[in-house]
Amino acid sequence: MAAISDPILWTRGKTIGNGSFGIVTLATTTNSSVDVPSTIAVKSALFSRSKSLQKERELLHEFQDCDHVIRCFGADVTEEDGKILYNMLLEYASGGSLADRIGQNSRQGLRDFEVKQYAKSILLGLSDIHGRGFVHLDIKPDNILLVGTERVAKIADFGFAKKVGVKSQKRKRGLKGTPMYMAPESVLDNEYGPEADIWAFGCTVFEMVTGKTVWDCSEADNVVYLLCKIGMGSPNLQNKRLSKVAEDFLRKCLVKESRSRWTADMLLKHPFLSSDDNVVVREQKQTRKKELNPLLFVEIARETDQLIDDICNSTEMDKLKPMKLLNYRSNKRRKLLEGC
Repeated sequence: MAAISDPILWTRGKTIGNGSFGIVTLATTTNSSVDVPSTIAVKSALFSRSKSLQKERELLHEFQDCDHVIRCFGADVTEEDGKILYNMLLEYASGGSLADRIGQNSRQGLRDFEVKQYAKSILLGLSDIHGRGFVHLDIKPDNILLVGTERVAKIADFGFAKKVGVKSQKRKRGLKGTPMYMAPESVLDNEYGPEADIWAFGCTVFEMVTGKTVWDCSEADNVVYLLCKIGMGSPNLQNKRLSKVAEDFLRKCLVKESRSRWTADMLLKHPFLSSDDNVVVREQKQTRKKELNPLLFVEIARETDQLIDDICNSTEMDKLKPMKLLNYRSNKRRKLLEGC
């Protein structure tokens, strides 16, 4: 295989992932230097559809010296089977994703030392990202990769990342990120600052400790229902695997008011990351959850636009793009959602 614009020579191997952008394959390098390992991951897309990958490559270049962001060794363009592909050459995560690791433990929660190790690594990455004026906007277990024999957690997939304060010319409206990990201010007011990353980080830590998502509903079942809970509800942090110090840590991440949320640097100093234990069994108080009225979703849909109306009537919710679902800007919608 001849690379057109990059001196790294590599040979494509088996496919290890895919998504809306294209595919991820293993690859072996034949002229690797000290800085480039013999095994890498290659994220590829048709060149005609590679704008998002090219943007991600530019963003990753900003964090080449960050130990807790996945490394990018460069990019090139190849012709394969008559197709022109844009390829991004990435650090290979032999440990898979954090989501894989949680799943391997039958979603029962990870061990204490793992939770603290991964949480600290993610925070160090976020501290660097935010310190340089960027936000990631899609922190979740699937986008945290475990690298090397020591399984160092590194932040990956910068497809939604952006410079703070810079408005994108495209996608001026609509939600950004993965609904299950979205912050209330993002759902309600389209606000995407570093605080949104901290909220998503809190959701991720909760999932590491308990093996469960913060919200007890599947976004594939009903995205409108999920967004309503995020916008007007509060996460239930009463879980038998959460100690007081762990619960306090999460409350600093999952504060409804974004301005009261702790920063990555503040969280790095929290006792949770240095305490001897964080997962304990304790008696739970039975709390009655307020049920959401499904009729409100129909009313919300009627008060928004035809897209939401179609969603409510759709039998294929899981195939719809969540970023096109809701825009809660109007006061009228807020009043409707207060009944959730």
